[in-house]
Amino acid sequence: ASSSSSSSSRPRASLEFTLEVTEDAADIRAAAACRALAFANYPSDRSTFAIRSAIAMKIDAESAALGRKIHGGSPAEGGEVGHDDIEVVCIVARAPCVGELPVGFDLRALDPQCLSVRECGSSIVVGSLDVNVGANLPSEELLGTLSAGRRAYLSNVSVLDPARRQGVARALIERAMQLGAELGLETMYVHVKVSNVAAQNLYSSAGFEIESRENRSVETTLGREPRLLLRRRV
Repeated sequence: ASSSSSSSSRPRASLEFTLEVTEDAADIRAAAACRALAFANYPSDRSTFAIRSAIAMKIDAESAALGRKIHGGSPAEGGEVGHDDIEVVCIVARAPCVGELPVGFDLRALDPQCLSVRECGSSIVVGSLDVNVGANLPSEELLGTLSAGRRAYLSNVSVLDPARRQGVARALIERAMQLGAELGLETMYVHVKVSNVAAQNLYSSAGFEIESRENRSVETTLGREPRLLLRRRV
């Protein structure tokens, strides 16, 4: 009984992580796995095998697409469709595979593809995002109006569930803003679903403000939920 009491009163450990701009193949694969797991949302009646198979397919697709986006250029040159004029930079948050991890953060419960093994050591990618430097973000209808030629869009902002509420997302955003300053950008944009209040609160606390919003008609015309376009001066 005393052991159980001691365990339940144990203070929550904070997650130690570092941020890095990366083009490393192992990191790209791990970031893709992080995104597939963070965004996974499947009906409860689907089998574990079906869900794992679907996630594995998403990891493969996202890893290949992210690699092409970072490579840049036209599809004929090895780039991603629609990203000819977009420079994509991937930022990852990595936690070391040694030392104390937060309560509830069990490496054994994570998909092994979130593990990035490099010559400098192994780490688990717990979060990532892309900075898309260009006039528009492909696949999104809302376009920024400020800083033509000096704007970028955040996308694929994701954090693994066990690593949430540890400041990972906010740190990724601030690193992206720092990168924007290094690249001479003036305005950073991000698209958020109207219903995603948590994301709206995150960006608001990080200094973003609403620039525009889509009409509800997109539910019929595009078959998806309306977006908000938020911005922050770099």
